[in-house]
Amino acid sequence: MRSPLIRLLGVTAVAGLVLALNPVLAQAAGEHGEVVLSNHGTVSQKQTPPPLSLSDQQRHEISKVIDLHGISVSFALKATKSAKDFSPSVGAKIPNGLKPHSLPQPLITEIPALKSYGYLKFKDQVLIIDPMKRTIVDMFPVENG
Repeated sequence: MRSPLIRLLGVTAVAGLVLALNPVLAQAAGEHGEVVLSNHGTVSQKQTPPPLSLSDQQRHEISKVIDLHGISVSFALKATKSAKDFSPSVGAKIPNGLKPHSLPQPLITEIPALKSYGYLKFKDQVLIIDPMKRTIVDMFPVENG
């Protein structure tokens, strides 16, 4: 029969392994200090995103990809209903009910600086979000393609 201390150490080790393998649980437990994006991507709280200076061509590419694959904010949901009257602007903090998404991998490969940012497709606008501060760092129209 194992002593209570041995059992406690075993449970602690298993819990640590579960948290290490599951970033959602780890974030909830505060182990990794990551912000979990709505599509289960994560962004570390320990980093400051690099300044983002997108060219018109990069905005065009982002807009095309987001138009094809992006998820628009739906105001029918209880959590997002209060954001219906939100007027986005660069530097503004997004309402609590809005959860940024990770940018699609092809965009991150093409524009590595985007790795630290999230996005929202909001009222025909692409909002590039600093997920740590929950602020809009860039915005531009969705180009329907």
